[in-house]
Amino acid sequence: MKLIIKMKSLFVLLLFCTSFFSNLAFADYPETTIGVVDLNFILSESKSAKDAAEQIEKIAKDIEDEIKDEDQSLIDEQNELIESQQIMAPAAFEEKRKEYEKKIQNYNITRQEKLLSIDMLVSESRNNVLNALKPILEKISNDKGITVLLEKNTVLLNAENMDITEEALKILNKELPTLEVSLN
Repeated sequence: MKLIIKMKSLFVLLLFCTSFFSNLAFADYPETTIGVVDLNFILSESKSAKDAAEQIEKIAKDIEDEIKDEDQSLIDEQNELIESQQIMAPAAFEEKRKEYEKKIQNYNITRQEKLLSIDMLVSESRNNVLNALKPILEKISNDKGITVLLEKNTVLLNAENMDITEEALKILNKELPTLEVSLN
């Protein structure tokens, strides 16, 4: 009988300790509410992103046309150099050839810089949209009590009411309808 009483007392004490310590462990973490946002959709469908893409496309077309004109100019210069080889003194021709090669090297560097500038414009415009989006996402999250916000492409399955993409897109379109893009 004493053994049964001791066992019951030990069981009650164990139950009490387990519930007490488990409550302490859970008290350190807030209640978690998860939200989902599709950043790729926002970066492709927002008014500001579309505006920036149109501007970048125009800049890229201008750069492409400029490169095409410079390419043709260098080809013409090369043809003139080849034609003049037969009437020029070898030393004079060699000097002209070296000048032309240096011109080609400089042109290739400039061309590469121009092409990289297009990539930089894309990156800057994307960052500008994301920077404008961040406070919007924070406000929506606070209003809805969302403590964890995940990017949609990392989530396999979610409830429809967890997705705040459309709401964020509407607010972003109001706050940032256009985005100025320029080569500086």
